[in-house]
Amino acid sequence: MSATAIVMMVLFVLVIWGGLVASITMLRDTDDDTTGELGNAPGTDDASLLAAQH
Repeated sequence: MSATAIVMMVLFVLVIWGGLVASITMLRDTDDDTTGELGNAPGTDDASLLAAQH
């Protein structure tokens, strides 16, 4: 392999793995209670949803 090929391979490996690490970090730091379609709308907390099932 030429030096250019090795540099390009290292660059793209860093981009791919860096994106994976960044996405995992963002997912880990996101609060599930305030995200999504309903967010923190009234009646969407765990107690209200469990009470509605029974």
